[in-house]
Amino acid sequence: MPGSVPPRIIVAAVAALGLVVAGVSAGTAFAGDRGSRTADLTAVPADDAAKGLVYSGLQRSRPGGPCAAGLLEVKGTSPVMCTHGPDAPPAGLSVKTSVPAMAQSDAAAAGPALAVCEGDGTSGKRVEVLYVHGSASRYSQYLETFRSLAEGVDTIFNESAKETGGERHVRYVTETVDGACRPVVRDVQIADSALNADDWAPLLNAVKAAGYTRTDRKYLQFVDANVYCGIGGLAGDTSKSDANRSNVGPEYARADNGCWTAGVAAHELGHTLGAVNNNAPNASGFGHCTDEWDVMCYKDDPSVTVRTVCTAQSHDNRLDCNHDDYYNTNPPAGSYLSQYYNVADNLFLIKGTGGGGTPTGGNLALTATPSASYTSSWESVNAINDGIDPSSSNDTANPRWGTWPNSGQQWAELQWSSAQTLKRAQVYLFDDNQGIDVPSSWRLQYWNGSAYVDVAGASGYPVTADAYITVTFTQVSTQRLRVLLQSNAASSVGLLEVKAFAS
Repeated sequence: MPGSVPPRIIVAAVAALGLVVAGVSAGTAFAGDRGSRTADLTAVPADDAAKGLVYSGLQRSRPGGPCAAGLLEVKGTSPVMCTHGPDAPPAGLSVKTSVPAMAQSDAAAAGPALAVCEGDGTSGKRVEVLYVHGSASRYSQYLETFRSLAEGVDTIFNESAKETGGERHVRYVTETVDGACRPVVRDVQIADSALNADDWAPLLNAVKAAGYTRTDRKYLQFVDANVYCGIGGLAGDTSKSDANRSNVGPEYARADNGCWTAGVAAHELGHTLGAVNNNAPNASGFGHCTDEWDVMCYKDDPSVTVRTVCTAQSHDNRLDCNHDDYYNTNPPAGSYLSQYYNVADNLFLIKGTGGGGTPTGGNLALTATPSASYTSSWESVNAINDGIDPSSSNDTANPRWGTWPNSGQQWAELQWSSAQTLKRAQVYLFDDNQGIDVPSSWRLQYWNGSAYVDVAGASGYPVTADAYITVTFTQVSTQRLRVLLQSNAASSVGLLEVKAFAS
C-alpha cells in the first residue's frame, strides 16, 4: 500500500520492543546482582546462599598476585586459582531445585552428536566433562543430559563463530556412542563434605586428588550439589599470544544441579577460556560485559549499567554482542580484539580454517555474497546467509528477505568468488501470514558457466514452515546457487536462511 507502513513492519517493531522490555530471559543472562563490591575493594560481598552467591573461601586479588584487579582468588588451593566469583541463576532457575533429567526424545532433539570431532578424542588440549557427586550418584539417569548439554555448549560457540564468518567447536574429550561422536562424561565421586561445602576449594581439591589435574585440560563440572549456580576460573590475561594463561590448564568451570543448562555451562566455560577481560570495550570490570543480549553479559554489580545493544533476545544464547569484547573469528584491523586476547583464538577450540575462511565441513553459504530478484525496502537480502537460525517462519526478531508486494516467480542467490563443491542445501521459508506466504513450489538451481539449470537428483522440495528443509542432490561445482520460488496466487515469498554444504 503506497504511502503507508506495511503491517509486518509494525508487528516486527512491537515484537522487538517486547524483547527489549521483557527483562532477563530463562536463557543465559544471569539475574541477580552480587551485592555492591565498590565500597570496599579489599572485601568480598556478603553471601546470599539462596542465589548461590557464596563468597566463603574467596578473597580479593592481591597487588602483584596472579589474579587481575577486580578478580578474586580461591583460598586453600595450590597453585592459586583466579575467578570472577559466583553467578546468580538465570530467571526460571533456582539454586535449590535440581534441573530434571532430559527425556531421551528431548535429548535426541537437542542434537544427538557433536558436529565436528578431532583426532583420537583424547590427545592435546581438550575440554573434559565431569559429573561430580557424593555418596549418592545419578550418573546413569543424567548421562544423556550431560552429553546433550555439552553439545549445546558447542552449538553456542559455533553458531556465534558463524556470525563473523568462521567456525569454532569445543575440542572435547570424545568417544563413539552408537556410531556417533559424543563427549565423554567422567563419573567422579568425592566426599559429601567436599561436595556440599560452602567453599569451592574442598571440591576442587577433591577433584584434583581424583586425578583431574592435566595441564592440557579445561574441566567442565556438572556438580550434584545446591551451593552455587555457576562459578568458573578466569585468568584475566589480556596478552595476545598462545602463551596466554587462558590457553593452559588445569582450569575448572562449575555448574550445580539447579543450573544444569547449556547456557550456564557455556558461561562458566567461557570464563575459563578467557572471557571477559576487564580492559574490553564493554567490560563490567568483574569478568562480564555490559552490552546485552549476550551469554557473558549481565548486571553483576549495582554500580554497573547494562545497555541493550543487540536487540534480538535470541542472542542471549550467543557469544559477544557485536563481537567487539571477547569473541570474533575475524576481528577488523586496529580493533580491540586484533590487539588483545580473543577467545576465538583459544587453543582448546577447533578452529576449522580460522577467521574469515571457509569453514571446514561447515556452512559454505557464510562466505557467499547474496542477491535477489527483488527485496522489500524494509527487508534485507543479507538475511539469507547471516548465520542466524530462525525461531519460526514468522521470526520477527531477526532480519528477513521478502518480496512484498511482488508476486510470481522470485529468486535469491548465493555467489562465491571461486567455485564451490556442493551436494546439500538447507532452506528456511518465510511466512508472516500478512502477505508473505510459503511458495506454491520452489527448487534449487546452479550456474553451469553459461546458464542456470536445476540441480540433478534432488531429494525433493517439500513446502514446510517453521523448520529447515534439507535437499540433497548430485554433486556440482559452481560459483552460484539459486533458490527459485513460485508464489502462491497473489502472495509474496521470502526466505529467512539458506545454507550450503559440500557433503
